[in-house]
Amino acid sequence: MAIIGVANLAVKVSDLDAAIRYYRRAGGQVSGPEPWRDGRRADVELGPLRITLFTAALYEAQADLGDDAFLHVALFTDNLDHELEGHEPIWGPEVISGPSFGTRRVAFVTAPGAMRLELMEQIEWAAVDHRVTGRTRGRPLRLAADRRRGP
Repeated sequence: MAIIGVANLAVKVSDLDAAIRYYRRAGGQVSGPEPWRDGRRADVELGPLRITLFTAALYEAQADLGDDAFLHVALFTDNLDHELEGHEPIWGPEVISGPSFGTRRVAFVTAPGAMRLELMEQIEWAAVDHRVTGRTRGRPLRLAADRRRGP
């Protein structure tokens, strides 16, 4: 029972189309944008770094966020309930689904440094999405040796 991987860094942007153009010019591979709850989202792969761009955060009502802001680090866990012990979630736990990441049970907690962590327990993976890399997106970042062993 532990944190088993980093999924992405989440950033709120007021102009999603401009942010997508920026990351494409920087050499990033971008999927989306796609509708997401009360806004839109897009996923960026910039080398080994994954960034998810949002126009609105799920926990917008519970946190003081500007129009453009770092939102959170998204972390995979194999036991969400265990990871939440001793924390007071600001949002969740709740099951969310999307075509680019599958189905997850997630919760957000505050962390030192005025930041938030998203704790995620994957329930079902998304289908392979060839728009970005030809592999299933959203899985935890792993070492090359781990990739040879399979998902």
